[in-house]
Amino acid sequence: MYEVAILSKENLAPLRAELAEIDRAIVALVGRRNSIAKVIGEEKAKANEEVVVPSVERIVEQRYVDAGTLAGVSAATAMRLARAVIDESVEVQGKLPRHAEPRRICIIGGNGGMGRWLSTFFAARGHQITLVVRDPENAAYPVVTVAEACKTSDVIIVSTPVPVAAGVLEEIFAAGTSALVFDILSVKSPVIPVLRRMAKSGMRVSSVHPMFGPTAPAVAGRNVVVEDCGCPSVIEETAALFSGATILRMPVEDHDPIAAYVLGLSHAVNLAFSEALVSSGFSADVLNAAASTTFRKQTAVSREVSEENAPLYYAIQRENPYNDAAVENLAQAVEELRTLDKDTFCQRMQAGAEWYRTK
Repeated sequence: MYEVAILSKENLAPLRAELAEIDRAIVALVGRRNSIAKVIGEEKAKANEEVVVPSVERIVEQRYVDAGTLAGVSAATAMRLARAVIDESVEVQGKLPRHAEPRRICIIGGNGGMGRWLSTFFAARGHQITLVVRDPENAAYPVVTVAEACKTSDVIIVSTPVPVAAGVLEEIFAAGTSALVFDILSVKSPVIPVLRRMAKSGMRVSSVHPMFGPTAPAVAGRNVVVEDCGCPSVIEETAALFSGATILRMPVEDHDPIAAYVLGLSHAVNLAFSEALVSSGFSADVLNAAASTTFRKQTAVSREVSEENAPLYYAIQRENPYNDAAVENLAQAVEELRTLDKDTFCQRMQAGAEWYRTK
């Protein structure tokens, strides 16, 4: 018979004290790591380099997995630790100032969520900000008209709702300007015709889609799509305004077919999931009490989506002409899922796993 040692509270106390000491040491090491990451970030900022370098992140992740193997820590835990310290470093580096040559930037629609974000972002980089807004009393920066912006600005950014953006661009087109002009719409189809005409006339135009919302603390680690509308000479000038972000360049016509999946479809999946839960008859507390890991992850994302800007999400669903096909693919996949035999079901899961592994 083996004797089982029962630890008393007195016996546990020194062990817990040792754990507390280890925890403090771990946090102190993360702080030391952040200090070094900050110095590296300062050099990146000077060189106008992107904060996130995927190849370096993969090296760090493997380093943690290898160290975990030697220390008896699972690969999954090692990867979580790696991602935590990487994300911390990205946040530290992303908050560092990146002062460029000051430019006069006018944001049309500057009182909206992204308009305010852009104002703060560009002001922090040393640029001079003006706004075109409907409610001047609540404006955080000097207010001008579109005509004045066309005469005095180096950069004009259209940050309006999708339905009115084409009209604003037409107004800029009619006034004429030597400024760099771009929109930040989530859907490009409604404005492609006017953007192409502006470029053909010799105006300096591009199109931008920051792939994040106004709660983002910085651009570091986030994607910004910069699109060519027929004036390729301004693409790098546009990208430089968002230095530190991960820049994806593409023709403007390529945007909406891709956005139909990365935005339209992903929003539809999460909104439909939330709708199904609302209709289930169970309260959130009841389902969360019995939640699986997958359910917790899915509900976390769906909840975030349901709390976002509803009019914007509606426009993304309705204004992108490629959304219907993407959502139809989803509807067909769900319908087929209900009738698949076991072998086909397993094959579909395997095909999905293989797709995620492709580069």
